[in-house]
Amino acid sequence: MKKLLTFLLLTLSIQLFSDNYKVIQKKGVTLSQQELDKNNKEIEIAAKRDYNLILQGASIGTKSMLSRMMNQQFQASKNNNQILKNYQKKIEKFSSDMIDYMLNNNKIEVEKIRYVKNDVVEVTLNIKMPDVAGSYKKIFELMTNEDFISKKELKNLSEDEIFDKITTKMFETVKKTLEQTQEYSSSKATIYLEKDNGKWGVAELEEKLENYRQMYKISK
Repeated sequence: MKKLLTFLLLTLSIQLFSDNYKVIQKKGVTLSQQELDKNNKEIEIAAKRDYNLILQGASIGTKSMLSRMMNQQFQASKNNNQILKNYQKKIEKFSSDMIDYMLNNNKIEVEKIRYVKNDVVEVTLNIKMPDVAGSYKKIFELMTNEDFISKKELKNLSEDEIFDKITTKMFETVKKTLEQTQEYSSSKATIYLEKDNGKWGVAELEEKLENYRQMYKISK
């Protein structure tokens, strides 16, 4: 029985290890070792490239959604003065910068390549992003410190100017602290790639990216 189970497992899938990721062939895949080695290198590059493009498309949608939500919130406010408008711009700029920072500092690693067919693979990715949550304690300590902003800096300023000064320094402190973090959090993602005209990539990628861009587009 043990020999039979071993034979069945070997028949249904062949597991190989290439660099730091696992490679699995489903039954029916007829690629040679040379073809696998060549494909794996191309797939690793294509998977990282296309997933980064997907993240960029999603970030555009997220920025638009945040901008729309803030517009609605401030328009509903009875205190629709200039200081609040300036505050809104700062929030939008801060949010946009943080999304860009996360996007530009991610680390994408291929964890597993599973051949469904000779020209179709399922790729499991390990996505590492700067650990924003881990920086909150340090940010809180900095902003509650008595030296965060001095009375001298606020001297002779109006109430609106004081608000502007404090919020500006607050956003600068948060941004600087997050950019200095060395810790990363991990998550998994799975994408399918197809080989078309000799090149690996996510099928209909441009259409998918356009959908992401338009998903949260603000109505004019």
